Amino acid sequence: MIEHLIINLLVILVPIICLQFVLFEKNTTVNRTRASFLFQVINAGVVLVCMTFPVSFSEGVFFDLRYVPLFISFLYGGIVPGCLTAVLLIGYRLFLGGEGMIIAVLFTLAAGLITSSQYQTYHLLPIKKKLKKITGITLGITLSKLLFLMLFLALFHSLSWDMKKAMIYAFYPLLQTAALIVVISLIENIRYALNFRLQQSEMLHSVGQLAASVTHEVRNPMAVARGFMQIFQKEKYIPEDKKIFLTMMIEEIDRAQMIISDYLSLVKTNSSRIERMNVSELISSLRSVMFPYALLKGVDLVQKPGDVIHVVGDPVKIKQILMNIIKNGIEATPEGGTVTLSAFIEDKEVIINISDTGIGMGREQLKMLGNPFFSTKTSGTGLGLMASYRMAAEMNGRIEAASEIGKGTHFKIFFPK
Repeated sequence: MIEHLIINLLVILVPIICLQFVLFEKNTTVNRTRASFLFQVINAGVVLVCMTFPVSFSEGVFFDLRYVPLFISFLYGGIVPGCLTAVLLIGYRLFLGGEGMIIAVLFTLAAGLITSSQYQTYHLLPIKKKLKKITGITLGITLSKLLFLMLFLALFHSLSWDMKKAMIYAFYPLLQTAALIVVISLIENIRYALNFRLQQSEMLHSVGQLAASVTHEVRNPMAVARGFMQIFQKEKYIPEDKKIFLTMMIEEIDRAQMIISDYLSLVKTNSSRIERMNVSELISSLRSVMFPYALLKGVDLVQKPGDVIHVVGDPVKIKQILMNIIKNGIEATPEGGTVTLSAFIEDKEVIINISDTGIGMGREQLKMLGNPFFSTKTSGTGLGLMASYRMAAEMNGRIEAASEIGKGTHFKIFFPK
């Protein structure tokens, strides 16, 4: 009994693998006809396996999870795959014969009709309402089937009842419903993850194309402005104490051009310059660069002392990642707050911490971090943090964030040791 129950439970998970290809509707690289046919074949195979290896609870009492692939076929495959799965189920049940055959066929037809009628409205519902609806349908069909079956056996076969058989018959609808809820929950989570990745990919592509298209137009006037500033630096009538502002402007133009180059990496991967860097020295240099900005905002920028740690990667990209996050931390921290920088090694990874005592973020805002055009700042675009996530991934690293409203945000940047 246990072996057949495990077979039923495992085999109903097989369509979920197939659904990863079918559900990704906007993925133009997938042949929809071929994917639907594959989905239909796999569901048919699942029905056959479930019915071939029924669970025997007692003498003459057999159950299986055939309704799970049948419902999945109708709800996620469509009317045609669902009908074909139902026809196969009915044909195989007629082939097996035995008592209750007519009842099984009638309720399979009823299940198919009810489920197919929900196909259009089902996908418009949130996941909680989907689960409630499918729970009601499954319990209704399986309980009605059991009542008819018990009535049939009582009238024509003088079925004797005891507590054990009553518990077995009560357990079956719950098992069928629980299995279907688990499968649908997994399917919906896969669907959400795939659609989320697709949306991110599309937004990333749009931002990259935008960056590529405006780069030429932006760089030309910046180059002209930089050239005139260099000319003015050589003029004798400009006081030396004023030329420092020209130097700062040139440096900022160079930095802007570097950021534009980083955004271009959203379209194509640029060749990286890999170096071995001392993390403490890197953080110290970034603190020196960002300290005037923090001072202007009334924020204390603190570096915690640590051991000598080295990381291998592109120094330009690592600096840009850290500067983006440090700048965001300074801007999110009210006057009198603190932004703390530190680094350590854990589980063969170099972890750089950037913590602030700012306004913090909620759970939904944390989920959106790294998405194009999402920013907690009124004047922000979200592109800086998005580029940081992308550059970290290019160096086999990752960025994790934790935050609490009113208590600040804590960023961890992970790099391989």
